[in-house]
Parts: sequence; C-alpha cells; structure tokens
Amino acid sequence: NEAVGGDYILGYSADPASASREQASGPRDHVYLWHCNYHPDGGQVFYPMNGEPFVTPLALPGDDIKPDDFVCFRFDGSCGLYIHPGIWHEGVFPTVETGSFFDKQGRVHARVSVDFAREFGLLLKVPL
Repeated sequence: NEAVGGDYILGYSADPASASREQASGPRDHVYLWHCNYHPDGGQVFYPMNGEPFVTPLALPGDDIKPDDFVCFRFDGSCGLYIHPGIWHEGVFPTVETGSFFDKQGRVHARVSVDFAREFGLLLKVPL
C-alpha cells in the first residue's frame, strides 16, 4: 500500500497453509480475506492504472460487523472507486491475472479493523 508505505498480504487464493508466493496453489477464481477495515476520518480511492476489471467487498458503517454484511461489487475497469469514511472495505482485487491500481488516502492511517479468522473462525470468500 504505497498510500501509507505499507506492505502486507490482503488475501489468499487458497488455504493460507498451502498458499505460496512462488507458484500458483490452485485456480484463481476467488480470494480468501482474513481482514477488512474502515477509516473513521478519511476516505480512500482506488483507480485501475490500465483499465483492469476488479472486485471489492464493501459493507455499510457500524461497529457490529459480521461476515454476512459484506457485498462484493464488480467494476469493469472503466472507472475507479471512492470509499467514504466509515465504509467497511478491503483492497481491490483484479479479476485478470495482474493489476496495478492508484491508491490514495489520508496521511493518517487511522482504521478500525475486523479479523475474520480470530473473531469468527473463518475467512471471507470473495468471488473473482
């Protein structure tokens, strides 16, 4: 995340125990997410640099969040996405093999997070 100088794994295409950075561990038809968050004091924008189609999970504001509250939205790559403060989200995930996205958010990386694995004993499955 160049917007805040971070480098971290957002999701997995397979069970995390069998996932690998060196080789594909199965079909790329979904992503398993361990985490989502919202920013209470600023929005965030994502824009595909080369018109890549993408998906992202979003949920309405509220601190009593559950995995079932998330809805996956699909974008054809002709536009970007602005996420208002308080909206639960994760990054964007290209539906093609690779993608490059412009990402901008406030300098203060304030966030409220949910850890699906710890809090609910599951990973959120997002279809690509």
